[in-house]
Amino acid sequence: MEQITSAGNRWVKLAGRLKIKKYRDKNRQFLMEGLRSAEDALAQGYRDAVCFLTEEARRNKRVEALIENAAKYHWLFLEVTEPLMQLIAGTEHGQGIMLILQKKPEDVQDLLQPLHGHYVLLDCVQDPGNMGTIFRTAAAAGCKGILLTEGCTDPFAEKVVRSSMGSILRMPVYEKLTPDILEQVRNMSGLKLIGTALENGIAYRKCGPFPDAIFVFGNEGNGIRPEILALCDQRLYIPMASGVESLNVSASAAILLFYFKEETA
Repeated sequence: MEQITSAGNRWVKLAGRLKIKKYRDKNRQFLMEGLRSAEDALAQGYRDAVCFLTEEARRNKRVEALIENAAKYHWLFLEVTEPLMQLIAGTEHGQGIMLILQKKPEDVQDLLQPLHGHYVLLDCVQDPGNMGTIFRTAAAAGCKGILLTEGCTDPFAEKVVRSSMGSILRMPVYEKLTPDILEQVRNMSGLKLIGTALENGIAYRKCGPFPDAIFVFGNEGNGIRPEILALCDQRLYIPMASGVESLNVSASAAILLFYFKEETA
């Protein structure tokens, strides 16, 4: 295993560049931190990962098993000093393990065919923590994929990836979808679009079941844009106590995804 002590090393410099969106897009790579995430990536069959380890992390029995099992997937393991790991990870008290992973190519054509199950569409969701939490919730609720409109935050930003707790690895993520493409998806996939909105909405417990659907959640401040809402086959809302204006978008997603998961079980 190569030992790295210089911030000028090409792999360390690449990790630094991947903190910036334009390099994540250009290289089609992203960063992921933590042993559990590394184990998840290996379980999902990710190939050609670059894995930075501190000396202390390398002595962990689970890390030893990771190194052994990752050989067939051509992972590169690099031992770095603690200061370099802090530079790469951006955190002072991390687990001493950081990955560079390739983005899996997702083709929107995969959505233009008959589909079954639940999907999530996020419209201009901006907060990375919200997005990552919704990814985690969607994976736990058995959703088949995530759709993102133009205007959403980068799903491969470090905070999104961290908040997703590895769930971003478990579902395909389709980015930068326009209203025109979404209309094609609705028409060709057979999935109903279920929007969350107060205007002309029905209380969610009076709706469904929706065995095959895309649940749509909007921007934290403005909700779903009118052009996206116009595509929805059904609008629903979550009743709340008097005087409470709204729920956090990730909380709304958790309530609805798990409720309709049970409704269609």
